[in-house]
Amino acid sequence: MNELIRRLTMRHLRLLVTLYDMGGVSRTARLLHVTQPAVSKTVRDLRDIVGDALFESTGEGLQWTPAGQVVVQRARAILRNVDDLERETQRAKLGTRERFAIGTTRVAEAAVSGTLPAALLKDGMLVSLHRGTREHMLAELERKALDVVFGRCDAGFRRAEFEYHPIYRDRFVVVCGRGHPWWRKRSASLAALATQEWILPPPGTFAHHVFEQAFLSDNLAPPQASVLSMLGLNDLPMMTSHPLLALFPESEATRLQDEGLVRCLDGLQTPYQEVGAILLRDATPHPAHRRVIQLMTAFATGRLPTLPMTRPTSA
Repeated sequence: MNELIRRLTMRHLRLLVTLYDMGGVSRTARLLHVTQPAVSKTVRDLRDIVGDALFESTGEGLQWTPAGQVVVQRARAILRNVDDLERETQRAKLGTRERFAIGTTRVAEAAVSGTLPAALLKDGMLVSLHRGTREHMLAELERKALDVVFGRCDAGFRRAEFEYHPIYRDRFVVVCGRGHPWWRKRSASLAALATQEWILPPPGTFAHHVFEQAFLSDNLAPPQASVLSMLGLNDLPMMTSHPLLALFPESEATRLQDEGLVRCLDGLQTPYQEVGAILLRDATPHPAHRRVIQLMTAFATGRLPTLPMTRPTSA
């Protein structure tokens, strides 16, 4: 054990987790901006340190040993703890800087996390991101635990106590990972989709509702979820190693397909929905409200189907 502690580094752990998620040496090298020989050497070092092969390369990808899966699981936990330590230490150094709490639902998650935190940090604010169902996020907004929520703003779902700022349109589409036999397909019929195993959001969520309605409208029984999950991008490792389909927002799925991480499949018709900022109507305006709406509008322009700029709306 002392030998393992002495030799194992954070670099080893980050590479191992990335290799597990990416499913191959070349993809890991590209993501980490290192050479393939460097990845291979680090793998050899890890095998020597741990005393296990960790995985075997096959025609279908990497097959992890039981010990290798345990090491990856523990590596993730260690990396999370180190990341938490870094954030908490930075927070302590920053002291009393202004804080801004952002809630997001699944449909807006990738756009929000990829756009707002870095920009607001540059503005001198501390940012906290919170993810959940629309109902949960709006409840948190109503009790003023959040400053803004990004999610659906469709007219049929509005409530009088909130102010809505629609920004762009998005919808859910079907994706599969490299571990799926349909990796090279472009489309599938509803009947074929009904026979597959799925990662789905929990019942009661809007995504689950539109998923079921797509099958029912064609007189087909909706498939049951093999995995219920709200993890979004964190579902990718499951999709890489298992033949599972999932629902992703189209804007996010298109970007991930361009990066070679998922394949989008036509065949499931889901409605477009208005996505934007939701504010508590009677709350004291936060100085950052206008800023985050501007940032999200700038992100959407040229990348997503945007909506005409209008006055804020309510129910």
